[in-house]
Amino acid sequence: MRILLVLPPNQPHTGGNITYSNRLKKGLAPYGIQIEIVCLDHLKPHHYQAADIVHVFNAFRTGRFVLPMVKTLGKPMILTITGTDINEYMMKEETRKETVPVVEYASRIIQLTDSCRQELVQMVPSTADKATVVNLGVDMPPVISKTRADFGLREDEFVFLLPAGIRPVKNPLLACIPLQIVHQQHPNIRFVIAGPMMDDKLCEEMKDWLGASDWMTYLGEVDYTDMPALMKCADVVLNTSKSEGLSHALLEAMSLGKPVLASRVVGNVDLIQDGFNGFLFSDTEDFVKKAVRYMEDEVLRNRLAATGQQWVQDHYSVDNEIRMFKQIYEDIMCRAYSMQTD
Repeated sequence: MRILLVLPPNQPHTGGNITYSNRLKKGLAPYGIQIEIVCLDHLKPHHYQAADIVHVFNAFRTGRFVLPMVKTLGKPMILTITGTDINEYMMKEETRKETVPVVEYASRIIQLTDSCRQELVQMVPSTADKATVVNLGVDMPPVISKTRADFGLREDEFVFLLPAGIRPVKNPLLACIPLQIVHQQHPNIRFVIAGPMMDDKLCEEMKDWLGASDWMTYLGEVDYTDMPALMKCADVVLNTSKSEGLSHALLEAMSLGKPVLASRVVGNVDLIQDGFNGFLFSDTEDFVKKAVRYMEDEVLRNRLAATGQQWVQDHYSVDNEIRMFKQIYEDIMCRAYSMQTD
């Protein structure tokens, strides 16, 4: 079985989509399921022709461009729908009209959380029978023996790490004002951003903050093999997104036993129970309060980190993820074969 997995254009090498798709490719290969991963900006007609099933990530950014060719060739299509599809593109009239046809054509629609599935079915009731939740798996590379010095960080600093691309949906500069306030109370903090530059305007704003803040560091795009070591060097891992499906970075941080502080948005709320396995923040005041609690209460920090690590181990298994995708691909293939022989 040959799967064409199409990602949105301009994907960062360390991004969640690349991590996700490579994990599926590796995990399904032993079952004879061959996955070819192609970003939309590199997609050619021969990619479609060689595929038995086309699997697209993101309905608006990817699926609307893929749909005409898939329909022309009569190929079955699977859609992994994202937080931005649900929370942005399907909410706006000008983008909804291009997003809904992708959703309606898809043979199966994969969501990462129950709340995402419920929202989709409420928006498009006809998806109820084909919308399926598949929990992400966490499969990080081995932790390389690196110290803070390897990343230009000091041992006496309390490090808040934000692993995210510099783009509006990740909202990386949201942390600047609250951490500036925290810095006034605790001058030993260090705010570290690690991720590729993906938006020119936002990058210019970030450079302004970097120039004015000696407690802030931008590491650029860190190689995926180095990310576990960087996370281990952090004291707290942040997520500041405006919208999330389910954050790979948060899952990875939690799997490594790191405490997390994340924006209170759909996706993050599905993963983090505030005060149980991490902290969620609603506004600047809430961010500051919880960041300071992390800094001043080591027992709390360790407890939330340990609970978060166990939560990921219990609920986000690679084996379960691979088994579910194997079943989904085989079901769609059998259905397509039956339709051809009828």
